[in-house]
Amino acid sequence: MKRFTLNRRTMLRGVLGGTAVALALPPLEAMLNANGTAYANGDPLPRRFVTWFFGNGVALVNPFDPNNNQLKWTPPDYGPGYSLPTQLAPLSGVKEYCSVISNLEVRAKHPEVRGHHTGVSGFFSGYPYIKLDPMGANYSSKFGGPSIDQVAASFIGDQTFLPSVQLRISKRIVTSEGPTLNYLSHKGPDQPLQPIHNPQEAFQKLFGGFVPPDDPTKPLRLSALDAVAEDVKRLQMRVGSNDRQRLDAHLSSIAQIQKQIESIAPECSAPPQPGETNSDQDGKEPLDSVNKVMSDLLILAFHCDITRVASIQYTGSVGYTVFHMLGQSQGHHDLSHDANANDQVDAATIKTMEAFAYLLQGLRDTPEGDGNLLDNSCLLLGSDAASGLRHSDFNQPCIVAGRGGGALTHPGIHHDAQSANSTDVLLACLKTVAPQASEAGGGNGHSTTPLGAIMA
Repeated sequence: MKRFTLNRRTMLRGVLGGTAVALALPPLEAMLNANGTAYANGDPLPRRFVTWFFGNGVALVNPFDPNNNQLKWTPPDYGPGYSLPTQLAPLSGVKEYCSVISNLEVRAKHPEVRGHHTGVSGFFSGYPYIKLDPMGANYSSKFGGPSIDQVAASFIGDQTFLPSVQLRISKRIVTSEGPTLNYLSHKGPDQPLQPIHNPQEAFQKLFGGFVPPDDPTKPLRLSALDAVAEDVKRLQMRVGSNDRQRLDAHLSSIAQIQKQIESIAPECSAPPQPGETNSDQDGKEPLDSVNKVMSDLLILAFHCDITRVASIQYTGSVGYTVFHMLGQSQGHHDLSHDANANDQVDAATIKTMEAFAYLLQGLRDTPEGDGNLLDNSCLLLGSDAASGLRHSDFNQPCIVAGRGGGALTHPGIHHDAQSANSTDVLLACLKTVAPQASEAGGGNGHSTTPLGAIMA
């Protein structure tokens, strides 16, 4: 009997209020070859790339010694068996997928080395920033070239419904010092990409093209799942038991995400616009719940191959996020410049790593082919300074996570980069989704040598 196969672009279809409805499907066994290593037509499983940013660096071992720049973040040993310091302890469940890279040098520098500006632009693009008229602000700049996520999108963005997606968790972003500190993703010096901070808007961005609203007062609803129910039944009759289970799990995850988004609203004050969910209550951001929903949305978007490239701005450079759930009342940037607040910065870093770990765990726990989504993804985590207190761009926090479709070393390692160009990391990450890429960055940050230590 001939094996039943499905095109990987197959969608569930139905009619809702006279309007055609379509829901994307995850990779099913019926779409794959017999070994689960590629699609049935021979196309390889997709590879994804994520940049993940948090602002203001991490805590120091001794903030009162100006000559001691040692970070609490740094593992005490090297290689694949490295130990996790307390700041990285939230990654324990996914440690085998994480490579920590120490002592990188951001060589992409404007002659006026400027704290956070140099750190975020040089690290995430490999180009020195371009100075702007500050217009009364402390300083102002824009990226000198495309951020590495947009370079990746230039290679693979045309293969999906959306070339890339930009998400933001905390809204406490500095907007007065130019695009460099305001945005993480840039197509070029004058093309910053606005991130989405509202989970409902993110849902519509990622899935709105497939699921039209039936009620303008309630853009997220479960009735679309009812509309495709008949198509679901027909498909279930043709696929195997494993695919039936995956299909049920996929539809349940959509329903669960919608419920999560809707459940945020009662925790928030009256929204500034209809459908807003990332709103403050008594001046407090719902960081944990927004991060969870945004991560779940991105995982589902990757699973359905709606996009393969994303950037996540968890907190902002020079950002004033308040980690109120830790009992803190001051903005993170102010804390990072106060030696007496080093313990609070330490606690905030641990909370930040919990947020990153949630995304990694979700990707790992989502099956794909003979592995999982994290096996076929590369995530680059970084900040804009080693520590806010020192403003140093040397040895900025850096993690490369995932297996990159087999392109990255596994299990992960702690590697001493010994002042290697940080753009070498960008090129290594880029090659996971575009093996033909031969360079990254520009000017004094240009690289043609991917960091071999983290490559398989």
